Amino acid sequence: MIVCLCNALRERECREVAAQPGTRGPGCVYRQLGCRVRCGACVSTMCEIVEHARATREAVHQSRLVTGDA
Repeated sequence: MIVCLCNALRERECREVAAQPGTRGPGCVYRQLGCRVRCGACVSTMCEIVEHARATREAVHQSRLVTGDA
């Protein structure tokens, strides 16, 4: 699925970048992919992608703490 028409960003590549530990927000995803927000229609979707990735990283981290794999 295309997330950003202006920059031709696909969901898969956005999720891959968002999953990286250093990604703090949507702006980080755009910068890592070498582009910037243009029309803004994709920003809400990008926010959801980044939030989902952050929650997933946090859940994995908590799971490792509980199981002692940290």
